[in-house]
Amino acid sequence: MDQAQSLREYMHRFNVQQNENHSARVITITSGKGGVGKSNFTLNFALGLNSVGKRVVVLDLDLSTANINILMGVSPRNSLADILHRQKSIWDVLEKGTAGIDYIAGGLEIQDLMELDPHTLSYFWSQIQELQTYADFILLDTGAGISKELVDFILASDETILVTTPEPTAIADSYAVLKTVIQFTKQTPNFRLVVNRAQSYREAVDTSRAIKNATSNFLKFKLVTLGFVMEDAHVRQSVRAQTPFFMSYPNCEASKNIKQIVYSFLPQSEESSKQPTKGIRGFFEKIMSLGKSM
Repeated sequence: MDQAQSLREYMHRFNVQQNENHSARVITITSGKGGVGKSNFTLNFALGLNSVGKRVVVLDLDLSTANINILMGVSPRNSLADILHRQKSIWDVLEKGTAGIDYIAGGLEIQDLMELDPHTLSYFWSQIQELQTYADFILLDTGAGISKELVDFILASDETILVTTPEPTAIADSYAVLKTVIQFTKQTPNFRLVVNRAQSYREAVDTSRAIKNATSNFLKFKLVTLGFVMEDAHVRQSVRAQTPFFMSYPNCEASKNIKQIVYSFLPQSEESSKQPTKGIRGFFEKIMSLGKSM
Protein backbone atom coordinates (compact mmCIF):
# COMPACT_ATOMS: atom_id res chain seq x y z
CA MET A 1 0.00 0.00 0.00
CA ASP A 2 1.55 3.37 -1.01
CA GLN A 3 1.75 6.40 1.28
CA ALA A 4 -1.08 8.27 -0.44
CA GLN A 5 -3.37 5.25 -0.09
CA SER A 6 -2.45 4.89 3.61
CA LEU A 7 -3.20 8.55 4.24
CA ARG A 8 -6.51 8.35 2.38
CA GLU A 9 -7.64 5.35 4.43
CA TYR A 10 -6.49 6.99 7.68
CA MET A 11 -8.48 10.14 6.91
CA HIS A 12 -11.50 8.04 6.03
CA ARG A 13 -11.35 6.19 9.35
CA PHE A 14 -11.03 9.51 11.16
CA ASN A 15 -14.12 10.85 9.39
CA VAL A 16 -16.05 7.68 10.19
CA GLN A 17 -15.25 8.07 13.88
CA GLN A 18 -16.48 11.64 13.72
CA ASN A 19 -19.75 10.59 12.12
CA GLU A 20 -20.63 7.07 13.25
CA ASN A 21 -24.36 7.62 12.94
CA HIS A 22 -24.16 8.82 9.34
CA SER A 23 -25.92 6.60 6.82
CA ALA A 24 -25.89 7.04 3.05
CA ARG A 25 -29.17 6.81 1.15
CA VAL A 26 -29.22 4.57 -1.92
CA ILE A 27 -31.04 6.15 -4.87
CA THR A 28 -31.80 4.08 -7.98
CA ILE A 29 -32.07 6.17 -11.15
CA THR A 30 -33.76 4.39 -14.02
CA SER A 31 -35.96 4.74 -17.09
CA GLY A 32 -38.45 2.69 -19.02
CA LYS A 33 -36.44 2.85 -22.24
CA GLY A 34 -33.04 3.87 -23.48
CA GLY A 35 -32.25 7.23 -25.04
CA VAL A 36 -34.03 9.44 -22.49
CA GLY A 37 -30.82 10.88 -20.99
CA LYS A 38 -30.86 8.87 -17.77
CA SER A 39 -27.08 8.58 -17.33
CA ASN A 40 -26.55 12.22 -18.26
CA PHE A 41 -29.15 13.23 -15.70
CA THR A 42 -27.53 10.99 -13.06
CA LEU A 43 -24.11 12.54 -13.55
CA ASN A 44 -25.29 16.16 -13.55
CA PHE A 45 -27.65 15.54 -10.64
CA ALA A 46 -24.66 14.17 -8.70
CA LEU A 47 -22.68 17.31 -9.52
CA GLY A 48 -25.65 19.43 -8.43
CA LEU A 49 -25.73 17.65 -5.07
CA ASN A 50 -21.97 18.06 -4.74
CA SER A 51 -22.30 21.79 -5.38
CA VAL A 52 -24.39 22.20 -2.21
CA GLY A 53 -21.99 20.23 -0.05
CA LYS A 54 -23.35 16.70 -0.38
CA ARG A 55 -20.93 13.84 -0.91
CA VAL A 56 -22.16 11.59 -3.70
CA VAL A 57 -20.90 8.30 -5.11
CA VAL A 58 -22.20 7.28 -8.53
CA LEU A 59 -22.26 3.52 -9.03
CA ASP A 60 -22.64 2.53 -12.68
CA LEU A 61 -24.79 -0.62 -12.71
CA ASP A 62 -25.73 -0.33 -16.37
CA LEU A 63 -23.68 -3.36 -17.36
CA SER A 64 -24.71 -3.39 -21.02
CA THR A 65 -23.98 0.25 -21.92
CA ALA A 66 -22.03 1.85 -19.08
CA ASN A 67 -21.95 5.56 -19.93
CA ILE A 68 -20.98 7.50 -16.81
CA ASN A 69 -17.24 7.41 -17.47
CA ILE A 70 -17.77 8.20 -21.19
CA LEU A 71 -19.81 11.29 -20.31
CA MET A 72 -16.87 12.47 -18.20
CA GLY A 73 -14.22 11.50 -20.75
CA VAL A 74 -12.37 9.21 -18.32
CA SER A 75 -11.46 5.52 -18.24
CA PRO A 76 -11.86 3.64 -14.95
CA ARG A 77 -8.84 1.61 -13.86
CA ASN A 78 -10.88 -0.76 -11.71
CA SER A 79 -14.47 -1.83 -11.17
CA LEU A 80 -16.66 -3.20 -8.41
CA ALA A 81 -15.90 -6.69 -9.67
CA ASP A 82 -12.23 -6.21 -8.77
CA ILE A 83 -13.13 -6.32 -5.09
CA LEU A 84 -14.23 -9.91 -5.65
CA HIS A 85 -11.75 -11.14 -8.19
CA ARG A 86 -8.60 -9.18 -7.39
CA GLN A 87 -9.05 -8.43 -3.67
CA LYS A 88 -9.04 -4.69 -4.32
CA SER A 89 -10.26 -2.36 -1.60
CA ILE A 90 -13.23 -0.04 -2.02
CA TRP A 91 -10.74 2.84 -2.15
CA ASP A 92 -8.95 1.19 -5.07
CA VAL A 93 -12.13 1.02 -7.15
CA LEU A 94 -13.49 4.44 -6.14
CA GLU A 95 -12.49 6.70 -9.03
CA LYS A 96 -12.37 10.48 -9.29
CA GLY A 97 -14.09 12.02 -12.28
CA THR A 98 -15.10 15.53 -13.34
CA ALA A 99 -14.98 18.11 -10.55
CA GLY A 100 -13.84 15.40 -8.16
CA ILE A 101 -17.05 13.40 -8.50
CA ASP A 102 -16.72 9.92 -6.98
CA TYR A 103 -17.82 7.05 -9.17
CA ILE A 104 -17.43 3.28 -9.35
CA ALA A 105 -17.62 1.26 -12.54
CA GLY A 106 -19.91 -1.73 -12.09
CA GLY A 107 -18.82 -4.78 -14.04
CA LEU A 108 -20.47 -6.99 -11.43
CA GLU A 109 -23.17 -9.55 -12.10
CA ILE A 110 -25.42 -10.17 -9.11
CA GLN A 111 -25.01 -13.90 -9.76
CA ASP A 112 -21.33 -13.42 -8.93
CA LEU A 113 -22.24 -12.51 -5.36
CA MET A 114 -24.54 -15.47 -4.94
CA GLU A 115 -21.77 -17.89 -5.88
CA LEU A 116 -19.13 -16.52 -3.49
CA ASP A 117 -17.56 -18.52 -0.70
CA PRO A 118 -18.23 -17.12 2.82
CA HIS A 119 -14.74 -15.65 3.20
CA THR A 120 -14.86 -13.68 -0.07
CA LEU A 121 -18.41 -12.54 0.58
CA SER A 122 -17.40 -11.32 4.05
CA TYR A 123 -14.57 -9.32 2.47
CA PHE A 124 -16.97 -7.81 -0.07
CA TRP A 125 -19.36 -6.76 2.72
CA SER A 126 -16.54 -5.17 4.71
CA GLN A 127 -15.48 -3.12 1.69
CA ILE A 128 -18.94 -2.07 0.46
CA GLN A 129 -19.92 -1.05 3.99
CA GLU A 130 -17.19 1.61 3.92
CA LEU A 131 -19.34 3.65 1.52
CA GLN A 132 -22.12 3.85 4.08
CA THR A 133 -20.35 6.44 6.18
CA TYR A 134 -18.36 7.98 3.34
CA ALA A 135 -21.24 9.30 1.23
CA ASP A 136 -24.50 11.16 1.77
CA PHE A 137 -26.05 9.63 -1.35
CA ILE A 138 -25.15 6.65 -3.51
CA LEU A 139 -26.69 7.04 -6.96
CA LEU A 140 -27.19 3.81 -8.90
CA ASP A 141 -27.28 4.34 -12.65
CA THR A 142 -29.15 1.26 -13.89
CA GLY A 143 -29.87 -0.21 -17.28
CA ALA A 144 -32.96 1.03 -19.11
CA GLY A 145 -35.99 -1.13 -19.77
CA ILE A 146 -38.02 -3.54 -17.68
CA SER A 147 -36.24 -6.58 -16.28
CA LYS A 148 -36.26 -8.61 -13.10
CA GLU A 149 -32.85 -7.15 -12.26
CA LEU A 150 -34.22 -3.60 -12.50
CA VAL A 151 -37.23 -4.47 -10.33
CA ASP A 152 -34.87 -5.97 -7.74
CA PHE A 153 -32.71 -2.81 -7.78
CA ILE A 154 -35.76 -0.63 -7.21
CA LEU A 155 -37.14 -2.79 -4.39
CA ALA A 156 -33.74 -2.90 -2.68
CA SER A 157 -32.99 0.86 -2.77
CA ASP A 158 -34.20 3.63 -0.48
CA GLU A 159 -35.65 5.74 -3.29
CA THR A 160 -36.05 5.64 -7.05
CA ILE A 161 -35.94 8.47 -9.58
CA LEU A 162 -37.72 7.58 -12.83
CA VAL A 163 -36.50 9.58 -15.84
CA THR A 164 -38.71 9.97 -18.90
CA THR A 165 -39.19 12.24 -21.89
CA PRO A 166 -42.40 13.55 -23.51
CA GLU A 167 -42.23 10.92 -26.25
CA PRO A 168 -45.30 8.63 -26.15
CA THR A 169 -43.13 5.49 -26.10
CA ALA A 170 -41.13 6.81 -23.14
CA ILE A 171 -44.32 7.67 -21.26
CA ALA A 172 -45.77 4.22 -21.93
CA ASP A 173 -42.57 2.47 -20.84
CA SER A 174 -42.33 4.58 -17.68
CA TYR A 175 -45.85 3.54 -16.75
CA ALA A 176 -44.91 -0.08 -17.44
CA VAL A 177 -41.99 0.17 -15.00
CA LEU A 178 -44.28 1.51 -12.28
CA LYS A 179 -46.89 -1.14 -12.96
CA THR A 180 -44.35 -3.96 -12.86
CA VAL A 181 -42.75 -2.80 -9.60
CA ILE A 182 -46.09 -2.33 -7.86
CA GLN A 183 -47.08 -5.86 -8.86
CA PHE A 184 -43.93 -7.18 -7.13
CA THR A 185 -44.31 -5.45 -3.77
CA LYS A 186 -46.95 -4.99 -1.10
CA GLN A 187 -45.31 -1.76 0.07
CA THR A 188 -45.78 1.62 -1.57
CA PRO A 189 -42.60 2.22 -3.60
CA ASN A 190 -40.77 5.53 -3.15
CA PHE A 191 -40.76 6.87 -6.73
CA ARG A 192 -40.10 10.37 -8.01
CA LEU A 193 -40.50 11.45 -11.60
CA VAL A 194 -38.18 13.62 -13.71
CA VAL A 195 -39.27 14.72 -17.19
CA ASN A 196 -36.19 15.27 -19.32
CA ARG A 197 -35.71 17.06 -22.66
CA ALA A 198 -39.07 18.83 -22.62
CA GLN A 199 -39.52 21.45 -25.32
CA SER A 200 -41.47 23.70 -22.97
CA TYR A 201 -42.69 23.90 -19.41
CA ARG A 202 -46.19 23.15 -20.64
CA GLU A 203 -45.03 19.98 -22.36
CA ALA A 204 -43.20 18.88 -19.20
CA VAL A 205 -46.30 19.47 -17.07
CA ASP A 206 -48.53 17.62 -19.52
CA THR A 207 -46.13 14.66 -19.58
CA SER A 208 -45.97 14.53 -15.82
CA ARG A 209 -49.75 14.80 -15.53
CA ALA A 210 -50.32 11.98 -18.04
CA ILE A 211 -48.15 9.54 -16.09
CA LYS A 212 -49.47 10.62 -12.70
CA ASN A 213 -53.10 10.31 -13.81
CA ALA A 214 -52.47 6.82 -15.17
CA THR A 215 -50.76 5.63 -12.00
CA SER A 216 -53.46 7.16 -9.82
CA ASN A 217 -56.40 5.79 -11.82
CA PHE A 218 -55.12 2.32 -12.63
CA LEU A 219 -52.44 1.56 -10.03
CA LYS A 220 -53.91 3.51 -7.10
CA PHE A 221 -50.49 5.00 -6.57
CA LYS A 222 -49.61 8.67 -6.05
CA LEU A 223 -46.50 9.50 -8.06
CA VAL A 224 -44.45 12.54 -7.00
CA THR A 225 -42.89 14.78 -9.65
CA LEU A 226 -39.37 15.85 -8.70
CA GLY A 227 -38.78 18.26 -11.56
CA PHE A 228 -38.17 18.97 -15.23
CA VAL A 229 -35.11 19.45 -17.45
CA MET A 230 -35.76 21.44 -20.61
CA GLU A 231 -34.33 20.65 -24.04
CA ASP A 232 -31.07 22.60 -24.23
CA ALA A 233 -28.48 22.66 -27.01
CA HIS A 234 -25.74 22.99 -24.38
CA VAL A 235 -26.49 19.44 -23.24
CA ARG A 236 -25.65 17.98 -26.66
CA GLN A 237 -22.52 20.12 -26.88
CA SER A 238 -21.39 18.84 -23.49
CA VAL A 239 -22.00 15.22 -24.43
CA ARG A 240 -19.86 15.61 -27.53
CA ALA A 241 -17.13 17.29 -25.47
CA GLN A 242 -17.43 14.59 -22.76
CA THR A 243 -17.85 17.24 -20.08
CA PRO A 244 -21.01 17.47 -17.91
CA PHE A 245 -23.15 20.48 -18.80
CA PHE A 246 -23.51 21.41 -15.12
CA MET A 247 -19.79 22.24 -15.12
CA SER A 248 -19.35 23.46 -18.71
CA TYR A 249 -22.43 25.67 -18.82
CA PRO A 250 -23.47 26.37 -15.22
CA ASN A 251 -25.86 29.12 -16.27
CA CYS A 252 -27.63 27.31 -19.10
CA GLU A 253 -31.28 26.39 -18.71
CA ALA A 254 -30.60 22.69 -18.13
CA SER A 255 -28.13 23.50 -15.32
CA LYS A 256 -30.68 25.80 -13.70
CA ASN A 257 -33.21 22.97 -13.92
CA ILE A 258 -30.76 20.61 -12.17
CA LYS A 259 -30.26 23.16 -9.40
CA GLN A 260 -34.03 23.41 -8.92
CA ILE A 261 -34.33 19.62 -8.81
CA VAL A 262 -31.60 19.48 -6.14
CA TYR A 263 -33.41 22.09 -4.04
CA SER A 264 -36.65 20.14 -4.38
CA PHE A 265 -34.98 16.81 -3.69
CA LEU A 266 -33.09 17.61 -0.50
CA PRO A 267 -36.04 18.61 1.75
CA GLN A 268 -37.99 15.55 0.57
CA SER A 269 -34.97 13.33 1.14
CA GLU A 270 -34.44 14.71 4.63
CA GLU A 271 -38.03 13.81 5.42
CA SER A 272 -37.50 10.32 4.00
CA SER A 273 -34.28 9.93 5.98
CA LYS A 274 -36.32 9.82 9.18
CA GLN A 275 -37.17 6.29 8.11
CA PRO A 276 -34.48 3.57 8.45
CA THR A 277 -32.26 3.32 5.38
CA LYS A 278 -31.33 0.05 3.74
CA GLY A 279 -27.84 1.34 3.02
CA ILE A 280 -25.52 0.02 0.34
CA ARG A 281 -24.86 -3.29 2.10
CA GLY A 282 -28.58 -3.68 2.73
CA PHE A 283 -29.10 -2.99 -0.96
CA PHE A 284 -26.86 -5.83 -2.10
CA GLU A 285 -28.17 -8.20 0.60
CA LYS A 286 -31.73 -7.50 -0.55
CA ILE A 287 -30.71 -8.08 -4.17
CA MET A 288 -29.25 -11.47 -3.21
CA SER A 289 -32.33 -12.48 -1.23
CA LEU A 290 -34.61 -11.51 -4.12
CA GLY A 291 -32.44 -13.51 -6.50
CA LYS A 292 -32.51 -16.61 -4.31
CA SER A 293 -36.29 -16.40 -3.93
CA MET A 294 -36.83 -16.88 -7.67
